[in-house]
Amino acid sequence: MADTFKAVVVSEKDDGVFSINIEGKSFKDLPEGEVLINVKYSSLNFKDALSATGNKGVTRKYPHTPGIDAAGVVTECSDGSFSEGDEVLVTGYDLGMNTSGGYGQYIRVPSSWVVRLPEGLSLRESMGIGTAGFTAALSVHGLLKSGLSADGGEVLVTGATGGVGSLAVSMLAAEAIDVVAASGKADAEDWLKSIGAKSVIARSELSEPDKRPLLKGRWAGAVDTVGGEVLANVLKSIKYGGSVTCCGLVASMKLSTT
Repeated sequence: MADTFKAVVVSEKDDGVFSINIEGKSFKDLPEGEVLINVKYSSLNFKDALSATGNKGVTRKYPHTPGIDAAGVVTECSDGSFSEGDEVLVTGYDLGMNTSGGYGQYIRVPSSWVVRLPEGLSLRESMGIGTAGFTAALSVHGLLKSGLSADGGEVLVTGATGGVGSLAVSMLAAEAIDVVAASGKADAEDWLKSIGAKSVIARSELSEPDKRPLLKGRWAGAVDTVGGEVLANVLKSIKYGGSVTCCGLVASMKLSTT
């Protein structure tokens, strides 16, 4: 094995400008960890974009290699948890945030972060689903576990053209649930309906501040990826006994409630 490998490297210049290049890195540059993985695939996520543009709330120190998930093959494992050649994946934890991430040919991580690739899934497919798909699945699972059913009424998905949103639409539709997709992209209606949305509404219908503590109950459940005023209005419109999952918070982390 060569002493170096290629990786995407984000660097901060003296003037505060960030640059992105493909560079050679040494294995000595990787953090400590029990498992060395030869990365075959990663996916692109909102948090990767934040890291790659110098968001210090995501990545504190540069130069840095983003990539919050990775699928690949074990090269070395010091604690016996995995064998050389095992196909594995990593998502979540600190990968790609302050730990060198999946946009490099190799990562070194704690063995507790690593899971074996599920049977019937290829490395490429696993990152086609990626962190976005895993998050969507957790959201849908949470709603179903809370009692959501096909006859309960409409379920809202915000940010529906994004990775998490679009996969949540498809997963909910597969459960025969009536999905209403909210999006700021007027030209996406046909596509959203093609992946399972029963109807589509404009994001603007949910984004205006409303001082009323409650609104008319409409949604049996919701998957929110936007946050801010959208999430506040969604919560006010949930039917009695309904549940909401939230993630991403791409608009705002602030939540205005009474």
